[in-house]
Amino acid sequence: MMRNFRSAGVFVLLMAATLPVMAQEQEFDRYGHALIQDEHGWVYVDRDQRPVLRPFIFDNGPDYYEEGLARFVENGKMGFHNRALHVVVPAVYDFAFPFENGTAQAGTNCTFQREAEHSSVSCQQWKTVRNPMRGAGAR
Repeated sequence: MMRNFRSAGVFVLLMAATLPVMAQEQEFDRYGHALIQDEHGWVYVDRDQRPVLRPFIFDNGPDYYEEGLARFVENGKMGFHNRALHVVVPAVYDFAFPFENGTAQAGTNCTFQREAEHSSVSCQQWKTVRNPMRGAGAR
């Protein structure tokens, strides 16, 4: 009997380990979004568990907000979103650096080279993107 109990315990542990991450308790922000992991990686979801957007992962977590915007990834391209997860700059770039002093450098036709835990990027074309969150007259 003890042997069956142990087997049942292992089965319960295995079942708990295979439950989707979405079933775990989540902490929602003031906009009603939570950051979870699913089978494709990190994703922000709403209270009904619907995916909202996938953040660009930097330093083992979602991208930092710079000048009110953070990077996200959609269909292999990068764009920028605000804290309410509204897309402010559509995902049309292969890579984009964070905003600094009102602008961000965004590239197309990029290649990436993995170097240990980091990557370097080389793009054939770079564009200066202005932060739409800043006033038209801001520098």
